[in-house]
Amino acid sequence: MALLPAYRLPSNKTIAPFGDAARKLCVGTRPIEAWQAEACRAAGLELVDLDDPTQKPPAPGPGIVFWDDVFFTEMALRQFVADTLRATVPSILALPDSPAGRALAPLQDVRALDGGGHAFDVLFLPDAQVLARETRENLRATATPVLLALRERSLPLRLPREDRTVEAPLTARIVCHVEHWVHLLRLSQLSIGVALIDALKTDPWRILRIRWAAKRGGPWAAARKLVFVHPSAEVHPTADLEACVIGPGCVVRAHAHVHSSVIGNNVDIGDHAVVVGCSLADGVQVLRASYLAHCAAMEKATLGNYKVQLSLFGKSAFLTTSALLLDAKLEGEVSVEHRGRIVSVGTPYLGVCLGHRAAIGAQIAIAPGRAVPNDTTLVGHEVALRFPAATANAVWTVRGGAVERLG
Repeated sequence: MALLPAYRLPSNKTIAPFGDAARKLCVGTRPIEAWQAEACRAAGLELVDLDDPTQKPPAPGPGIVFWDDVFFTEMALRQFVADTLRATVPSILALPDSPAGRALAPLQDVRALDGGGHAFDVLFLPDAQVLARETRENLRATATPVLLALRERSLPLRLPREDRTVEAPLTARIVCHVEHWVHLLRLSQLSIGVALIDALKTDPWRILRIRWAAKRGGPWAAARKLVFVHPSAEVHPTADLEACVIGPGCVVRAHAHVHSSVIGNNVDIGDHAVVVGCSLADGVQVLRASYLAHCAAMEKATLGNYKVQLSLFGKSAFLTTSALLLDAKLEGEVSVEHRGRIVSVGTPYLGVCLGHRAAIGAQIAIAPGRAVPNDTTLVGHEVALRFPAATANAVWTVRGGAVERLG
């Protein structure tokens, strides 16, 4: 029996500051196109890349259609396929309103539904050849929404300086139009829960052990059972691991802490480093005594900082210890640049994005919500370059690179 085809169409969309096509950029530890391919395989679909349906129409008959800037998880696609098996009209995947949806909602161009929820550009077409004559916008506007049953848990999280809590969602059904680096960051944060759920599928007996640990020792005891370490990884006996996935070839050094995180292949976590709520792609290096919270890093980034939060790092980006990436706005909400405008992201908490190969040196401070372009190197301007012959018995300072006597 032939597999139902899944047609992936080009969006021709690039994401600033990286300049890469959305499908090539990482969510968690792998590119979006890899997430799409794995979801299609798991749903029993045959993935077909269709560069131009007007020049080469798809084969006659039904098919799933999506664009390469749409992120979706395996569980979301599988449920949509199951719900549209007997559909006779064009259908579009939709999700009800939820904490995860609200976290991803800013900066997205999606179809809002009456009564709440949104429809995303993943469609079932009874005749896929309609792609040769219909635009993405027309298909989105006219397809019948199929609202997925959402299974989502959320944990209360208290915000600093505010007398309220927000919901930290945990779900395996995630869909998003990737249009900004903020989406990459927030999807990477949500993907940690997806990776832990996928890891549990490979060891179902562990679910019983986790429940027993939670009953006897509480949530921290359960978190210590929710640890998946690849046999080729090296973890120092003094390292502390909770609710994490450690990939092949990784090294977690002495007294490091890795909590609620997903670590890709050949990642090096330095001595006394703390990694909380992060996703680190292949080849990332976290320098000793660094503190990273709720960050995401693409391949081969090098990160060293006493505290960096809610930030996204491109390929081979470099961050030094005494740089300051601000991650909160004391009054109002953080804004970002999007399509030539300054737009609020709906929260006072957001860090910084470093483009590919960007390097941030000592004593540099960057405001929240800013994106550093690719290949940018920033260093502090007050760097001692020239010294007088004698500097004893006086107090000196640095001006314009020269050491000068103070006073």
